[in-house]
Amino acid sequence: MNVLLNELHAYHHEAAIKITQIKALLGRVRHESAGADDCKLLFEMLEALHGEAERRHHANEEFIRRALLATEAPIHQRVKDIERDHLAFERIAGQLKMLEESTQETRVIADAVDDFIKKYYDHMDAEESIFFPMADKWLSDIQWQEIKRQWH
Repeated sequence: MNVLLNELHAYHHEAAIKITQIKALLGRVRHESAGADDCKLLFEMLEALHGEAERRHHANEEFIRRALLATEAPIHQRVKDIERDHLAFERIAGQLKMLEESTQETRVIADAVDDFIKKYYDHMDAEESIFFPMADKWLSDIQWQEIKRQWH
């Protein structure tokens, strides 16, 4: 697999580790055995999935996706949906930030975070099982060089 795709895959692996930690904390929050510090930690951990590294990661995926769209590859609908997913994650990040500052019950917060995690995993699965292999197959060395030139 192309070295840039390997970098994206490694990022996904790190994100999955963070999500596992979030889910453990989420269990405590959901059952209201968590204190204010646990809720604060939950939102700090979530920020790692919405911060600058995440934005750079999505931008890099978009460089690849746009290059792939310019090929003769039969583009799977999930590949077409990646840009929409990235925009949705930005909106969800804003919604989660508002929940952090709200007085919502912890159960409501936990449900919103759980929904985000399910969407995030589904998105990563589509990228790794459909998008990355398709890009690896269809993009030329010249296209990869151009992508690398733009890479964040």
